Amino acid sequence: MQSQKKYIPNELVIVLGILIFEFAYFSFPNNWFAQWFVFRAHLPTLVIFSGMLVGLGVSYYEYHGIGPQEGIVRRGANHPRIALTFDDGPNPEHTNGILDILKDKQVKAAFFMVGRHMEKYPDVAKRVFNDGHDIGNHTYSHRNLVPATRKTIKNEVAQTDEAMMRILGIKTRLFRPPRGIISNAARKLIVEMGFTIILWTVSAEDWRGSSPKTILRRVTRHIKSGDVILFHDSGSLIRSEGADRGNTVAALPMVIDELRQKGYEIVPLSQMLNELDHIEEESFVEVIVPPSSAAGQEI
Repeated sequence: MQSQKKYIPNELVIVLGILIFEFAYFSFPNNWFAQWFVFRAHLPTLVIFSGMLVGLGVSYYEYHGIGPQEGIVRRGANHPRIALTFDDGPNPEHTNGILDILKDKQVKAAFFMVGRHMEKYPDVAKRVFNDGHDIGNHTYSHRNLVPATRKTIKNEVAQTDEAMMRILGIKTRLFRPPRGIISNAARKLIVEMGFTIILWTVSAEDWRGSSPKTILRRVTRHIKSGDVILFHDSGSLIRSEGADRGNTVAALPMVIDELRQKGYEIVPLSQMLNELDHIEEESFVEVIVPPSSAAGQEI
C-alpha cells in the first residue's frame, strides 16, 4: 500500500510565521530597512491571521450571539429531532427540486422566503404552502439589517408580509434576518412586531458551491439533538438570487437518509419550537385568507 504524504497543518504554519515575524521584527529595533523587509515578507501571514480572527468572531456571533438574545431561537429541545430550513427562495428550479425530495421522503421543512422572490414566482410559493411546510419572513430584498434604519427594517418586513397575504393568504410569525446578522436594535424591533427570530446551529455552507458529498459531511459531522440546519434554495453570495443550488438538491436525500440512520427524527420547525419551555404553544403560520381567495388577489 502506498504511504500517505504527511502535511503540516495550516494553523501551525501560520503560528510559526507569526513567531518568526515577531523575533525578526524586535531583533532589529533600529534598522528600518530590516523591519520593512520583515513586515513585507510576513504581510500575507498577518492578513491570513487577521482573516482567521474575523472568521472566528463571525462564527461565534452566528452560533452564540453577542448581547441580549431574547426572541432569538437557534435550536430545539434536547430530543433526537432535527429541523431543516431553506433560505432565499422561492426559486422555480431549486425549490421545486427540494420540494420533490421532501415529498418523496415525507419530510416537512421551513422555507424563509424573500418577498420579491415570492412576487416573481408565486406558483412556487403556493406549492411550498400547499405541501404543508412552514414559511418564514426573510425580508423583501434580502437587505442587511445591521446598518438599516427602523423605517427600512419595518418596510422590508411589511412588504414581505403583504406579499404573503396577497399570494398565500397567510401571516407568519417566523423571521430570519439575511445572513443571520441582526443588531440588538433590529432584534428588539422585530420582536416588537410579533416575530420569533430563527437562526440555526448547523450551516450546510452550500453557498460555497461545495460538492454534495462535502455538504453531507459538513451537516452530519457534528449533528446533535435539537439542531436546526440551514440550507439555501436560492440566493447568491452578493446578489439576492442567481446562484446554482443544484448541489444542495443533490445532497438533500443523502442528508435525510444519513440523519435517519443516525436515529434522528426530522420534524417541522414549528413542532420543534412548540417543544421549547419558554415558547407558548401557538400556530406560527396562520391562515388569514382562504387560499382560493388569496389566489384571486395575486399580482
